[in-house]
Amino acid sequence: MKIRRALMTGVSYMLPFIVFSGMTIALTGMYSQYIQADNATILALNGFAWTMMNLIPAIFAAYVSYAIADKPGLAPGFIGGYIASMPPVEGTASSGFLGGMIAGLVAGYLVLAIKKFRWPDFIEPIKKTLFIPVIAGLALYFLMAYPVAMSVGVLNEWIIKGLIQLSQMPQYAFLLGALLSAMCAFDMGGPIGKIAITFVFAVWNEPSGIGFIANAAVFPGIMVPALSVGIAALIARSKYTLAEQKMAPASILSGFVGITETAIPYAIQDPFRIIPANMIGAAIGGAIMMGFGVSTSGVSGVFGMPMASNLPIFLLAILVGVAVSVTLQVLLKKPVDIHAIPEETYEEFDIDIT
Repeated sequence: MKIRRALMTGVSYMLPFIVFSGMTIALTGMYSQYIQADNATILALNGFAWTMMNLIPAIFAAYVSYAIADKPGLAPGFIGGYIASMPPVEGTASSGFLGGMIAGLVAGYLVLAIKKFRWPDFIEPIKKTLFIPVIAGLALYFLMAYPVAMSVGVLNEWIIKGLIQLSQMPQYAFLLGALLSAMCAFDMGGPIGKIAITFVFAVWNEPSGIGFIANAAVFPGIMVPALSVGIAALIARSKYTLAEQKMAPASILSGFVGITETAIPYAIQDPFRIIPANMIGAAIGGAIMMGFGVSTSGVSGVFGMPMASNLPIFLLAILVGVAVSVTLQVLLKKPVDIHAIPEETYEEFDIDIT
């Protein structure tokens, strides 16, 4: 459980950097494409955003290590994550997000072990500021620059090459898109969906563009659940309580901006009908996205639309996913006592960033 919490902490602290980098890349790309292609300031800003994107594994590793070992774990984690992204030894390969995960965990537990070691009394006051960063940092350098870069780096490159090939074959690519999107729709912002989002982060900064294709593929999984439960509640009023009908407009709005969690109260009331309906609709939408090779550098909901490589197909994937999910809910759900009080309501929601 501690490892899982550490990884989730890393993801949480990493998200603002992903949002800044992704939105900046998207906006500068739109400016260059539609307004002025050779603006030096915009090109420099775009380059800076990509530099920040390349630092994502380092930031992730630093905060995974921090979650395990507190502040002394930050520097060793960052060093290991940086090497995972940009290996310094010629002939080795970037281990990317997977390497960053390894670096964060190793750094955290290594720092914990060093902190428990008995030091002479005169060293204790400077242990955290001098000895731990140097000893752990050097250990992470040699670990990540050699064995990890030579093994995990090669594995990472092999996986990415396979995904690129898969995404370029529509007859198979749709399966990957369907799986990623269905995972997001299954637990609506929970750990299964986070696995799919983590995969997107892992390939986000690949020059091939596979990261932006995978990014588009999860949009239906994030948008379809909240949109479809809200629309279905307004269409089939006899099958939803008054409380659910009242929440419907907010759920629809949340779906538009990429907040999946507003679908949770509906799923709690009727999980065996709502969740499968959402997963099927999202899977079809994700299959369409990746089958047609749609990509976007935008983050969360409608903010991904302006940057979509094929806006008509992007919209079609979302609309078809929602239509399928709404139809299944209307057909499968049974009439309910509309005056019933829901078992649980949610007042606060988190945005799922893709």
